[in-house]
Amino acid sequence: MAHFVLPLLTGRVCLMQTPGGLATTPTLYLFTQDDCANCPAAKEVIKEAFDESTSVEIKTIDLQRMDPDFEFKLLDHQLFIASTPSIMIENGGKLKLLYSGEVPDVKAIREEVQKYA
Repeated sequence: MAHFVLPLLTGRVCLMQTPGGLATTPTLYLFTQDDCANCPAAKEVIKEAFDESTSVEIKTIDLQRMDPDFEFKLLDHQLFIASTPSIMIENGGKLKLLYSGEVPDVKAIREEVQKYA
């Protein structure tokens, strides 16, 4: 299997192995940090859009406390979080940046995840 190394801009996809291997269900990563003014709103949108009845796993990652293995994988694939909140989705080993520095609305994030899942 070939791996492509590309800078990941919003809407770009990069194949990567996550620390747990290839994902079998979609995982939504919400990147936050303590001084982020829009992060609480992004958390609420994610919470409203994906409750326990959905098959999407939600992981909130604090940039200052990011797992070193996950950070290395992002760096290894030239994936950079330039601003928060940032939202990425991973499914089947593919990672896609959905939003960077903006808070999506509930309908938009659901549609993006449906297209990618």
